[in-house]
Amino acid sequence: MKDSYNRLKEKSGEMLFDIITDIPESLLSPAKTPQKRCELLTRKAAAKTAALSATLSLPGGFSGIVTLLPDIVSIWKIQAQLVADIAMTYGKYAELSREAMLWCLFRHSASQLLRDIFVRSGTRLIAQKVSFSALQKILQKIGISQANKLLGKTALRSIPLLGAAASGFYAYYDTKKVGETAETYFQALSEKSKTSPCQDFPSDSCQS
Repeated sequence: MKDSYNRLKEKSGEMLFDIITDIPESLLSPAKTPQKRCELLTRKAAAKTAALSATLSLPGGFSGIVTLLPDIVSIWKIQAQLVADIAMTYGKYAELSREAMLWCLFRHSASQLLRDIFVRSGTRLIAQKVSFSALQKILQKIGISQANKLLGKTALRSIPLLGAAASGFYAYYDTKKVGETAETYFQALSEKSKTSPCQDFPSDSCQS
C-alpha cells in the first residue's frame, strides 16, 4: 500500500507535466451559440470519465489500487480535451496557454496552489507566465494533492460495485467542474474582446 502511494506521488506530477505542456488540438470550429455547445461538451465528457472511472474501479482489493494510476491519467486527458474544445468553441484556442489549462483543470480542487500564477484585475483573471522549473514545482504539489485525494477513495475502490459507483460519481462531478471553469474563463476572454467567437474565422467554418 505504501509503495503504491509513493509511486502515485512520484508519477502524478510527471504525468501532469506532460498533459499541461502538450495541449491537445481541437477539431471543432467556433460556435455561434457557444453556451449551448459547451453544456453538451461538458455533459458528454463527464459521462465518459464517469463510465471510465467506474469500469476501472470494478476489480476489488489490491487490483483496485493498481488501476488508480491509469484512471487518473485517462480522466485528465479527457478533461484537457474538453478544455481545448471549449476554448475553440469561444474562438479563443490561441489563448489556451499551459497556465490557462492548469487553471481550468484544477481551479476547483487546488486553487491555493495556483494563486501565484493568476492575479485578478477587476472582474478578470490574468495569467502570468511561469518558467518550466516553476511549473514543474507547482505540478508536483498539485500531483501530490490529487494523489492524496484520490487515494482517500481507495477504501471504497476495494469494495466491488460500491467503489465503482463512488469513483464514477466523483469523476462526473470533477469533469463538470472543469467544464464550468473553462466556460467561465473563455467566455470572459470573449467578452473582454467584445467580439463574436466567429469574428476571426471564415463564416462557413463557424458552427451553431
